[in-house]
Amino acid sequence: MEIKRRDFLRLFGGVSGALLIDGCGLDEVFDLPANMIEKAKKGAGIEAWSSTICSLCPGGCGIQVRMIDGIPVSVKGNRFYPVNLGGMCPLGINALHELYNPDRAKTPLRRSGDRGSGKWEPVTWDDALKTVSEKLATVRKEGKSHQVGFLGYNERGLMREHISRFMRAFGSPNYYQFSLTQNDTVAYQLLQGQSQVPAYDILNAKLIMSFGANFLEGGYSPVYHTKLYSHHQDRNTRFVQIESRMSLTGANADRWVPVRPGTYGALALGIAYVLIREELYDKEFVKNRTFGFEDWVDRFGGKHTGFKSDVLGNYYPERASQITGVPSATILELARELGNTRPSVVLGDGGAVANTNGTFALMAVHSLNALLGNIERGGGVLFIDQPPVQKHAMVSEDPVARTGNHQTPIAQPDEIAFPMTDFSIESFAQHVLAERPYPLRILFLYRGNALFQSLNHDDLVNALKKIDLIVSFDSVINETSEYADLILPDHTFLEKWDEVSNVPSVGFTHVGIQHPVIQPLHDTRHTGDVLIELARRVGGTVGAAFPLNTYEEEIKFRMKGVYLSGEGAVATQGVRQLWLDYLQQRGWQIGRYASFEEFWDRLLEHGGWWNPIRKKKSSSEVFRTPSGKFEFYSQTLKASVDRLVAKAGAPRSSQNLDLVLNRLNISARGDSVFLPHHEPVSYEEDKPLYLIPFHVLPNPDGQAANLPMMQEMFGYTARRFWSSWVEIHPETAAQYAIAEDSWVWVETSVGRLKVQAKLSHAIVPNVIAIPFGLGHTSYGRYAKGHGVNPHSIIRNLYDLISGKAAFEATKAKITLAS
Repeated sequence: MEIKRRDFLRLFGGVSGALLIDGCGLDEVFDLPANMIEKAKKGAGIEAWSSTICSLCPGGCGIQVRMIDGIPVSVKGNRFYPVNLGGMCPLGINALHELYNPDRAKTPLRRSGDRGSGKWEPVTWDDALKTVSEKLATVRKEGKSHQVGFLGYNERGLMREHISRFMRAFGSPNYYQFSLTQNDTVAYQLLQGQSQVPAYDILNAKLIMSFGANFLEGGYSPVYHTKLYSHHQDRNTRFVQIESRMSLTGANADRWVPVRPGTYGALALGIAYVLIREELYDKEFVKNRTFGFEDWVDRFGGKHTGFKSDVLGNYYPERASQITGVPSATILELARELGNTRPSVVLGDGGAVANTNGTFALMAVHSLNALLGNIERGGGVLFIDQPPVQKHAMVSEDPVARTGNHQTPIAQPDEIAFPMTDFSIESFAQHVLAERPYPLRILFLYRGNALFQSLNHDDLVNALKKIDLIVSFDSVINETSEYADLILPDHTFLEKWDEVSNVPSVGFTHVGIQHPVIQPLHDTRHTGDVLIELARRVGGTVGAAFPLNTYEEEIKFRMKGVYLSGEGAVATQGVRQLWLDYLQQRGWQIGRYASFEEFWDRLLEHGGWWNPIRKKKSSSEVFRTPSGKFEFYSQTLKASVDRLVAKAGAPRSSQNLDLVLNRLNISARGDSVFLPHHEPVSYEEDKPLYLIPFHVLPNPDGQAANLPMMQEMFGYTARRFWSSWVEIHPETAAQYAIAEDSWVWVETSVGRLKVQAKLSHAIVPNVIAIPFGLGHTSYGRYAKGHGVNPHSIIRNLYDLISGKAAFEATKAKITLAS
């Protein structure tokens, strides 16, 4: 039953400070069961608060939900949960919009028209599960279990392991995750052998230099980083933000340095030049804990150029300035400040990695941390311990599963591209289209929206059309799930159990417990429970892979390991790092509980567990490389290229090496290939302007476009609401007779978009920027038909090392619209 949001809140004595909006003629409504509305009409009753974890973005913030007579009416931050300490972003504050969204899928749905037609009919859960399980059983009976795929989104911790366990027991190697942060760890793998995104000890650093990392507005946990940033003045910390368009982080920095798109790595190497030339680097760390800094000789007597020689020979400030557009005097200032301020830490993300040269750019950025010697040191770069959760035994595979799991994954690159990853959405789409190395017959979709976020829309649509059965687990139908055959609706996060652990870039070990604050409002089910049910219906070793009956039991099973470890503490008032450290040094524990049940009750009451005390790591744990050191010269990348050369033909053939490097979009030759270096981006010469998409806090990945308040806040910095715009420097605008609010066409070789112009000095001349997040063609009444999607006109290009999309590798022209 639909009710206007303002009327709903007035039933509880007012709007409690909430904003009332009336955007674009759409009157915001909540959709609740009739009995809840009738209960609310009786007036305010018993108040209670329930702690859980928000999952509207990857940030993992602790929240508290205000309940009146069991009805959620408002949300606030949990001030004792260590990730956000009471802070919240606009998304979390508006969590009730997701719970009461009128466009939720309220029951299982079966497609009744062509794929993409938006025509559905309701079906019972039993009928839907029967259809899916019978299809799964048929595939297994035919010995083709590997022809089933699972495309997830940002799931971590238990949910990731849960899906992986289902797929392994079933017998398919085709479980993938697609998101805008996909393959973020490749540079760290090449330099340190680390497969996780590091954390940065911002609180204890005296200087933070960020190459494109908009950590106050995007990334993994903006609220966590905002809390750290809030201490910068009293701790005399300086922030330097380097980027092509001034982000929220840039606006709050002590210094913003504009840089030409695609040249972040060259700037980092220009700074490295000064650090090395003026001996401002940590000589002891570099000598004892790095490989490939000086020129060196291999075991066969071959001479190799080191990072020092390569940088001093190629990246002097004047050349770096020519490449980047940053004055050489500025490069000198940045390097000297970095080298003379300790501890300092350097971050890279955003524009630094969103290009065809992103891997080498991030390698260059991270190499500055090695020069400063601040890896695994206070105020530097940290790699976080995994929580001591209890895990099930390995899956027992029957012959069908063993055979299926040994098949080549369908998304695995079978040519030269993407050597450092087992998945890119591009290789997935092309291989499904070509049925190479086999057809994909069943695909599960879990959350996410690959069609909206990816670049090659048409090929992905055609790939989806080739799959016999697509099953989507989500709460609202979006552009991707429009091509499903069945919608098996999941709960919203306020209705479900989950575990949210070790959010990337957060500087301590933690586990948040998400639990239902209200029973499901509609005929929805937890995807974790549905997978258990499907496994049981398939039977045999697939069913036996899940010994517990529910996903809730799985969470409790995992947390018994945390309980038994005696480490860390439940996140409660007064439990801070210094106190935990004091107790640990004396062999004491913060919490001794009479039973696991008491520990579990405390977890649910307070939201989760954390352990800020990091275990001391050996050098081999910090540097999991062939040399056991930080590798300026990446032997991992060298081995990968050698394998590709051998695959192409004779291993020692220089022609084959050139073929491989050209296919990988690498113009460097010799040892420079395996060192951090600048790779020029191949822009189209006939287009005068660089086009970059950017992300805003209320809707960073497009997933919040179905929440009306987020549409109202979308352009809060530009005073644009429910619509898109293009930002352009006044000097550039004058060249094209463009004024503020002019309607313009932004045109690339892929297509064109019509938007209004926003003149801004906070962008590099000859660069234009369009926010990402709007332009939906599906996803409910509040999302559909508002704004434009800049990804729809960006060239289908990738970093051919990591597989990340090159969102900033497109140039455009701009003209006034008639």
